[in-house]
Amino acid sequence: MPIAINKNLIGKEYPPYPVTIERGKIKEFARAIGDLNPFYLDDRVGAASEWGDLIAPPTFAVTFRDETADTGAMLRDLGTDISRILHGEQEFEFLKPIYAGDVLMAVTKVADVYEKTGSRGGKMTFVVMDTEFTNQKGEKVAVSRGVTVETGQVVAR
Repeated sequence: MPIAINKNLIGKEYPPYPVTIERGKIKEFARAIGDLNPFYLDDRVGAASEWGDLIAPPTFAVTFRDETADTGAMLRDLGTDISRILHGEQEFEFLKPIYAGDVLMAVTKVADVYEKTGSRGGKMTFVVMDTEFTNQKGEKVAVSRGVTVETGQVVAR
């Protein structure tokens, strides 16, 4: 039985949260994804580069989390539960380099809620969440857009 998703959430902002960019985590991540670019791994190369320090690989942003957040808040706001949710897509726009030592402030908001009919005739609701990341200088450095799909059916147990 389909669940009615609360479409009045469009525009809702969730509490901001900090993300500290740790030098060691940049290096660990670069090694984990097999990207041995010295701009991510070698402090001396980073210091001598045009950026003056290590920079984070673009996909490093997938690790940014609010460790103190109530992870169920969005689901409760939507009126659904985790058993009906799928991760639909994720995209990032990078506006400035992210450096070791940066402290980013992240603000997430519900950008859109819309419905589509699946190939088997069932209703699916898509929830688009945008997160903007601003550095300690007040510069917007990245934007993340995630799409969550509510299937109306239990997809996991």
